[in-house]
Amino acid sequence: MELKVFKDTVTAYAGRWETRLELPVETEILIPDYQPAVFKIVKCRIVPVILQNAVADGRWTAQGYLRCTVYYQSDEPGSRLWRMEQKLPFEKSAELPAGTCAEGAAAVDGEMEYCNCRAVSEHRIDLRGAYIVTVSLPTFHTGEVLTALADCGIEQRTAVLQGLQRIAAEEKTFTAQTGVSLQGGETVLDVDGTFVSGSAVAGAGQLHIQGTLRVQLCCQPPDSEQLTAFTKELPVQQTLELAAVQDNDRVLLWGDVPACTVSRDDAGQTMLAVTWRLHTEVWRQQTRTVVADAYSTVCQTQTVGTVFRMLEETADLSGCVSVTVEDDLPQEDAQVLGCFVTLGAAGLAPGDETLQIEGKGTAHVLCADERGELTCYDKPFVWQLGSGFSGKPEDCCLCLHAAAARIQSSKAGARLRVELDIETTGSLLQVQPMQLLTDVETGEQYPAEDTALYLYYAQEGERIFDIAKRYHARAKDLAQANDMDCADTAPQELTAQTAVLLIPAAL
Repeated sequence: MELKVFKDTVTAYAGRWETRLELPVETEILIPDYQPAVFKIVKCRIVPVILQNAVADGRWTAQGYLRCTVYYQSDEPGSRLWRMEQKLPFEKSAELPAGTCAEGAAAVDGEMEYCNCRAVSEHRIDLRGAYIVTVSLPTFHTGEVLTALADCGIEQRTAVLQGLQRIAAEEKTFTAQTGVSLQGGETVLDVDGTFVSGSAVAGAGQLHIQGTLRVQLCCQPPDSEQLTAFTKELPVQQTLELAAVQDNDRVLLWGDVPACTVSRDDAGQTMLAVTWRLHTEVWRQQTRTVVADAYSTVCQTQTVGTVFRMLEETADLSGCVSVTVEDDLPQEDAQVLGCFVTLGAAGLAPGDETLQIEGKGTAHVLCADERGELTCYDKPFVWQLGSGFSGKPEDCCLCLHAAAARIQSSKAGARLRVELDIETTGSLLQVQPMQLLTDVETGEQYPAEDTALYLYYAQEGERIFDIAKRYHARAKDLAQANDMDCADTAPQELTAQTAVLLIPAAL
């Protein structure tokens, strides 16, 4: 009698691919004649803006620009800041490893490696540096598994294989506009923002997304040296067309604000234009009944097994982390004018017994001394999310985005204090391994036996299926011979108590 084998294709998690790419910075920034000359460079910021981010045909490609912003002080009286900005376009690509890389958008983070900014003359700034971009995405592999066996006296133990598979990942850029109230003559030194996700509803081929754009404006009044900041919130909603999306899919989304522009319309009203980018990932629970083990009661059996690594969501990482940064000021009489924060990518750090989700950041604190000279003090810090997670870093897939939502700086004596809230969005996915069969072959028949019954000294917790496999017996016959209750559990999943079991020969 021929063994009947039924197979299916399953996609399993293979690991996380990551690469680091350097974006060189080498440019000159010219100060226009209508703006005051450079007396002192106070701070230089380099931020990447990704315009295109796609994985296709075994390659990752990206296009965008580095936004280089220089804050400087002129020799005019008073602690006033001036701002210049320049965009440096870039294109990057990378070969992906062999295997299945989920098409769509990759996760892109980065940090500034170094930055040398100096005033060559009163109207020319020389900028040299490098920015490191980190690109990562999950990889998968597809393989055949056994879903059922029949005939040839086959006994099989089945299991449910389930896990999350990334169905789609996409980045799209949108624009929004609103009016803002500014006093006449105010200088806008910086405009930055974050996207706060609200709801995401997956339907048949569509994603309905709601959220809020939270934009922070840093200004300096014409008659004051103090920096002022205020926040403008703008509700947004979008519908994305994604053919692969179905009801009950798990949607992970986060966004950022790569550009903001303040201008005046024809009526003289101040308008805020916001360019925001939405990163969306759709994960779907896949479930298969597979054969975990098998043997024949009438002939020799050879099995081929493997371990499939499936991802399951073990923690929702959406929330808020409060961070306090304190340090002594180099100058006790320095006046704290304001602060902005740069966050690096968050990652998994192994601890003594648990995994920690950690991220790095830098608080850039603007201070003025008694002569009115401005200085920016950089205060690095580390923030943590949660109290610790079990597992190993290589068995985790971290999908996380963090953004600074609230920043407040102050001083007490010579002690600096920066308080900020970091809003996080995402999930921690961890590997759940399962041993299963990919192939079964039958051989010669067992010789006829005279023994009709065996005695077996079972230990507590032994699986009935494994005991029956040793004697080429049927698991249900073993259960019936020992009066085991099979009402709620299949014989293949029953476990034994410490006892002597009767093992009937296969019929």
